[in-house]
Amino acid sequence: MSVTTPQPTAAPVVRFAPSPTGKMHIGSARTALFNWLYAKHTGGQFLLRIEDTDAERSTPENTTFIFEAMDWLGLTSDREPLIQSTQLENHKTIAHQLVTSGHAFTDSDGVIRFKVPEGPVHWADLVQGDITIESKQIEPFALLRSDGTPTYHLSVVCDDITQGVTHIIRGDDHINNTPKQILLYRALGAAVPQFGHLPLILSESGEKLSKRHGAASVQDLRDAGYLPQAIFNVLLRMGWGFAEQEIFTRDDAVSKFDISHVSKGAARFDTAKLNWFNAQYLKALPFAEVKPHLMPFLPEGTNTHPADLKKLELLWADLTTRAQTLPEVATAASYLLADPTTTYTPEHTQILIEAHHLLHELYDTFSAVTEWNGDILHEVIANQVQHHGGSFKTVGRPLRVALTAQLGGPDMSRIMGALGQNECLRRLKVALHHIHENGGHHH
Repeated sequence: MSVTTPQPTAAPVVRFAPSPTGKMHIGSARTALFNWLYAKHTGGQFLLRIEDTDAERSTPENTTFIFEAMDWLGLTSDREPLIQSTQLENHKTIAHQLVTSGHAFTDSDGVIRFKVPEGPVHWADLVQGDITIESKQIEPFALLRSDGTPTYHLSVVCDDITQGVTHIIRGDDHINNTPKQILLYRALGAAVPQFGHLPLILSESGEKLSKRHGAASVQDLRDAGYLPQAIFNVLLRMGWGFAEQEIFTRDDAVSKFDISHVSKGAARFDTAKLNWFNAQYLKALPFAEVKPHLMPFLPEGTNTHPADLKKLELLWADLTTRAQTLPEVATAASYLLADPTTTYTPEHTQILIEAHHLLHELYDTFSAVTEWNGDILHEVIANQVQHHGGSFKTVGRPLRVALTAQLGGPDMSRIMGALGQNECLRRLKVALHHIHENGGHHH
């Protein structure tokens, strides 16, 4: 393998190198994001490598999880991903070269081990600052097992050289691996990359974040109804900040990201903060952008009715005022997409019975409306309120119950505008029928 020394002026090359052992953990996603931001900020390249050499745990399905999470977060690799298992012959060759060059030896068990030279190993960590490890703390670590399979240290250094990686940004659980890897670069006569170690992410209670803390993976958060924009933003703010700013667009994050401003201390995963971000993005983003993410949370068949989606779009600002997650938006929209007249409660029935004269009148009034839109409906309702003594509740409450089977919600004229005239009249007719069925009588 020829070892080329990158010119210091060359644009940085970073990589995200996950092992496909399951869904993508939040901590891995944050590492991927910070690598991507570093590359974009410096005009460099962001590469992906799949470290799939643990045959037991690395399944094709798990590899798909990684690509899926990366796509969803919009972290695209600038080159074809490198699949580590395709590189094993290269790794073996290098191990034998190191024996030949006197940097490694074969022990009595047939394991090729690295000969650790004397003297301290030092590096200027991009996040943690200066770190020095004494070489007597480093054991003659294995490079090639007796069955001929390479170890993590050998594989990672070989692949980083193959991919031309100049900056290695990873979790601080790797700090103890770094001196071994620096020694390997030197033994191979390769340029030693710069290293930056990101602090761990802790749960809200301050333990290492894991499955026990609920949504610990990107997929879990997606399935709980969070938008990729919100996850991007919450990951960005875990250990990095800019002035007092909270909300960052992607371009904004790229232009402001500075790895030297990443905090050394552990970051906390804060669900309340995530909910806040998600609520902000639900309010700020147009319906068209949220629609693909909302679809899985809507009742079956909704996507086949463009008319249903039109209703959501018309009421989008109302549906997102209080919602924090996509299921909450879907719940808020339930009376638009499903027939609420089948869900009247005893309390609803009582309200309808007490207003049955009024509802007959409203049915006739709304049947006569020739131009059906929010402004006109607003006027029609206001006139009815005047006509019935001036209290909005007298008219608004039974009308809301009849049409939505709810006691509160957005402005009725907007709801009726979104539902359309035919559907409003149909629901009023069902409500009147329900009144008769339940002992309310028509005078």
